[in-house]
Amino acid sequence: MSKRIACEMLYNCKDEKYSESIRQFQGCPTIAITQNGRIFMGWYSGGTREPHMENYNLLIYSDDKGKTWSEPVLIIPSNIELCVQALDIQLVVSPEGKLFVYWVQNDTIKSDERCYHWIDGYIFADFHHAQWLTVCDDPDAEVLTFSEPRYVDSGFLRCKTTFLSDGRWLNCNYDQITDCYGYSISEDKGETFKRHYGAKKIETPFDETMVYERKDGSLHMLARNTTGYLAETVSEDGGKTWSETKLTDIESPNTRFFIGRTPSGRILLVNNDSKEKRVNMSVYLSEDDGRTFKYKKCIYEGTSSYPDVDFYDGKIYLVFDHGRTEEKEILFCAFTEDDIINDKTIEVKIISKP
Repeated sequence: MSKRIACEMLYNCKDEKYSESIRQFQGCPTIAITQNGRIFMGWYSGGTREPHMENYNLLIYSDDKGKTWSEPVLIIPSNIELCVQALDIQLVVSPEGKLFVYWVQNDTIKSDERCYHWIDGYIFADFHHAQWLTVCDDPDAEVLTFSEPRYVDSGFLRCKTTFLSDGRWLNCNYDQITDCYGYSISEDKGETFKRHYGAKKIETPFDETMVYERKDGSLHMLARNTTGYLAETVSEDGGKTWSETKLTDIESPNTRFFIGRTPSGRILLVNNDSKEKRVNMSVYLSEDDGRTFKYKKCIYEGTSSYPDVDFYDGKIYLVFDHGRTEEKEILFCAFTEDDIINDKTIEVKIISKP
């Protein structure tokens, strides 16, 4: 049996094949802000589409609140020869201030000129995902160093870690191989994760979920699906059992969303405000722990998807994509809760456009 093979990590790579000007596809951005205010952003690019064996992930940063950005300081490419495919990247800053750089890859071995997906000691002929990780202990340093990549868990992670009040970490990494929502919990600050399964899914090819902890200690999970509305399920016992999944009244066109608690204590939802199309990227604010959303503002009316958020110094920092194979734009904006409540103008900036 072949061992797991991680995608290579390239530091400060100047190879022209990763140049912004020749990218034919890019999207699915993620953002994380350090304790000293350095903004990291990563996204998925390369090839002509997603997934593609020429896909790669990249990481950049800004030290001036997003006015200017570095060249890529880290690139994680697919390995065509070994048939190891890199997929989406996800950034998280831990409570201790470390930068966790997760990415998804298809763990494979090559045999008789065919690619077989390899996971948890077995070979599959169908499609499976694995979650990998590298950690930067001092992401505010002048010279960045990252740990050796390591396998974390099965599944596909494309949302922030939920840091629970009891010290546990919860990752909503879905795996598409069961009819229940998958997630993983760490009790040792991200060193190891244990796989769990919750409520039965509402039909969807991509069962992306995200969880936040309510003030009463219950866990509220929202889920992507094909109905035109977000679904929800609740755990009253820290993730041991979950309520039956039901639909909310929040319109959503079967795409990724973001939900989490702001530093002020409100619940923030970022979602495409449409039942059918990935348009009208909107921000919602709740003052009753996510049961209703009193405030809503459309940030961007055009085609858009895959929002990710982090918070720093009283502001909300949001990234999302526009036209992955056409416009190929990575978009960014920063605003306050007051901007949403009082319907103020919010400027959306293009961070990358080939």
